[in-house]
Amino acid sequence: MRVMKVIAEDPQLISRLADRTLREVPIPELSTADHYVASVIDQHRVDRGPEYAAHAAALEVMPLVKEWGANYLRGMTPSGAYAKGTAISLCTDIDLLIALKPIPGMEMRNVFWNLFEFLTGRNLRPEAHSVAMRVRHKGVKIDLVPACLMDGNPHEHMLHSDSAAGIRTDVGQHVHLVSSSGRAQEICALKIWRERNSLDFPSLYLELTVLEALAGQRFGQLADNVLTVLRYVAGRFRKATVRDPANEDNVISDSLTASEKQMLAKAASKVLVDEDWKRILW
Repeated sequence: MRVMKVIAEDPQLISRLADRTLREVPIPELSTADHYVASVIDQHRVDRGPEYAAHAAALEVMPLVKEWGANYLRGMTPSGAYAKGTAISLCTDIDLLIALKPIPGMEMRNVFWNLFEFLTGRNLRPEAHSVAMRVRHKGVKIDLVPACLMDGNPHEHMLHSDSAAGIRTDVGQHVHLVSSSGRAQEICALKIWRERNSLDFPSLYLELTVLEALAGQRFGQLADNVLTVLRYVAGRFRKATVRDPANEDNVISDSLTASEKQMLAKAASKVLVDEDWKRILW
């Protein structure tokens, strides 16, 4: 009661007590390593939004895709790393998912190469890789991902693969999983490391690896977390089976051979020897 009476008589006391309390509680500071890693990520991270170059370039390519898709086109939307907030300028600036109705008599592989030939005829010089084809427009790298919607399930997509059947998955689930994970910075850092070392590490495989390596790890310790992922890649990564969270039959880890996984492990081991950040990320 005495305390309440004093506060009532001096309303500013609450403010003074709160100010003193805030000054007495130590505020954790980011380490020099955290600052460095964050600065490199900021340097390479792709800005998102209609006011930025990646979005504007994609909008200018869309009319061509609409012409190709005609009545089978259901819609186009930013996807992949761009939608997840993990796109870096060292690789793709923006991914564009092209949702199509099933096309009678055409397997997914034929659909993919039909779009590829169409874009080639329009002098966009597409480059095929994995489930996408990359075009360049006004200096922006755009990955176009044709996807046939599955009958009876508007969230499932059939993507291109080397097999005629294609890959069944849910691209939206991938976006939600990564964008809500709180690990976007660590994923960006690993992508920068991958690109700087010219390593073959498919993006979804990389993202799922980062999430697995950091399961149970604290947030907000950026540099330590990146090192934790590199230690995982150097060690347990080669024997880990990674499955598509949207389709367990799709084994993501099968996208690399044992020798390719070994190359990733060796590259991670090499930079962990002295933990020199300027040799890990730049």
